[in-house]
Parts: sequence; structure tokens; C-alpha cells
Amino acid sequence: MSKPENTFQELAGVPVHYDRAPSAGYGTRGIPYTFHCTEPFEATLHAAFEALWAACPLGTAEVITSAGAYVDKSGLHGAGRAFDIDGIFWPDKAFITNQYPSDRRFYLAVESVLRKHLGTVLNYKFDAAHQDHFHVSGRGEPGFVPGHESRVLYWQMALTHLFDRPVTVDGLTGPETNGASRALLRALDMAEDDEMSTAGALHRGLNRAWEDLLDAAAERGFRGVAGEAEQTPLQLLEALYATIADELDGQASRKAVESAVTTFAQHPDTDAWLDQFRDGP
Repeated sequence: MSKPENTFQELAGVPVHYDRAPSAGYGTRGIPYTFHCTEPFEATLHAAFEALWAACPLGTAEVITSAGAYVDKSGLHGAGRAFDIDGIFWPDKAFITNQYPSDRRFYLAVESVLRKHLGTVLNYKFDAAHQDHFHVSGRGEPGFVPGHESRVLYWQMALTHLFDRPVTVDGLTGPETNGASRALLRALDMAEDDEMSTAGALHRGLNRAWEDLLDAAAERGFRGVAGEAEQTPLQLLEALYATIADELDGQASRKAVESAVTTFAQHPDTDAWLDQFRDGP
């Protein structure tokens, strides 16, 4: 596909640098660069980052780093409608996407803002190729789609790490994820029980409430930016999930261990006890 004539060197007032050069590799602030993409997609990226600066307590960043936008290949990169986000640098924080295991809440807060503007966001859990960047593109409209693995993965990650309702993160909308989603919508007064009586009705309710849910997720994820408080049982439970994911990655026992922890966490007695540590609606 032909390279778009439209170019950009900054987004929402912040320089965008290339960080895959030999002299300025991944994890650094990179080097100034001229990126190509279509004008409408650039406008979408501008809006997404403007929203991020407004939502994040750190405010406007100093540098965004990227592996690229237009690339001479098939797909949306080749159409000039995709962009890879490697990192974002503020004066007092370097956010690098491959650090998701140690920075889950902030990572998901950033992703929550991006998802308000972009239909496709491929994240750390999507596959190994996306563990070092967000792939964002103009494919599809923002919203909850139960058949889209990347959206379901994000939602399961948000339920587990932001809304304190741990579920197995597998990209499938089964009874476990649906149950946690119903409980959350009920707690946030975003849906009544009769509006969530079937899986289809629940998924439509999630789609209707999607923007509000993304706002709530971002707000929760950014809360810890000012400083870390003593860990609550919910945060310890989150850390246990993280340890399982890191230590049992690729092992046959991982799913069974995660399911056992989830069964414990979702037991009515455990859930009632954990309620005292959950954020208010």
C-alpha cells in the first residue's frame, strides 16, 4: 500500500519519538521521528492522548515512544490506520508497556482511556508479540463486543485488577466473567437485574455502559500514582494472580491453579468479607 502523505511528529502537544533505533532502543526516550498515517487516524490519536493527559494525575507527558505507524505491509499499518505505543514519559514516571506485570493498574488505566477512542487495542495479554507495545488501530468502533478476544481480555483484566472482582483472564465470556460483570453493573447502578437476565442482555448492557465503565476503570487505575498505601487483602489477591501468571506461564497447571484461586475469591463468604475492602460505587 502507498505511504500516506500526511505526517506527524507530535500528538496532543507531545513529541513522538522512535525507540527501535540502535542508538536509542526500546525503553529509552528514543529519537525524534516523522511518522506517516491518514489524517482521520491522526485526529483520533490526538483526541485519545488529549483525553489521557486530562485523565492522568501526572498531566501532559514529555515524550511518547513508538515502534511505528505506517509500515509497508498488509493490514492497517499498511493502510496508515494503526500505531504502536511503546512508552510514555512524564517528568517523574517512565511508563514502558512491557512492564505490565509490575505496573498493572497504571497500564490498564492508560488502556482504558485509549479504548474510549479506538476500536482495537491489542495489549500485553493478547499474545507474545504485543507484550512490548499497545497496538491501536481504527478497526471497529469502541464498545464491548463479546466475540472480540482483545476486548474481553481487557475487560477481564479490568475486573480483576481495577474493580477487585477476580476472574480468569482467557478472552472468553463464560459464566465466571458474566457473573462478575453483573455484580459490578449492579454495584455501580448501571443496570437492573431484569436488564441482565441473559448473557446477550448483559453484553448489550456492558456495551451501553462502556464509556462510563472505561472512565471508572481509568479513575481507579490512576489512584495509586500519588503514592502507595498499605496493601489490602484485595491487592494481595491481585498479587497472587500476578505471581501465578509469572511463575506458571506456559505450564499445564496454571489454569487449574488460577481456577482454584478464583473459586476461593468468588465463594459467597469470601466475597462478602472482601466487600469491606472494595472501593465504593
